[in-house]
Amino acid sequence: MRQETKGGKTIIDSVLELIDLVTLYFKKQIKSIVDQSITKPIGTAARKAAFMILAFSLFSLAAIFIAVGLFLSLASLTGYILAYLIIGILLVIAGLITWYQVRR
Repeated sequence: MRQETKGGKTIIDSVLELIDLVTLYFKKQIKSIVDQSITKPIGTAARKAAFMILAFSLFSLAAIFIAVGLFLSLASLTGYILAYLIIGILLVIAGLITWYQVRR
């Protein structure tokens, strides 16, 4: 004896269809939650990190050009050998100050 619902389906078919619908609903809800709480924030953070890397790369390149310009200005005023000595001494002093700060 088969029990049928109003649509002509058996109760087992209706239960299986209900399980499929509930499973599909939960999958969509979980995907929505993952997209909202994980995927979008990670995408935003990755975009911000990429632009920060680009900005710091441009700052570094600008600092190099400024340093070269200042070195050439110093070299034109004092000569290249003296300019190298001055910059070398300044770098040694900066290294010593940093080393003393770390040791404290």
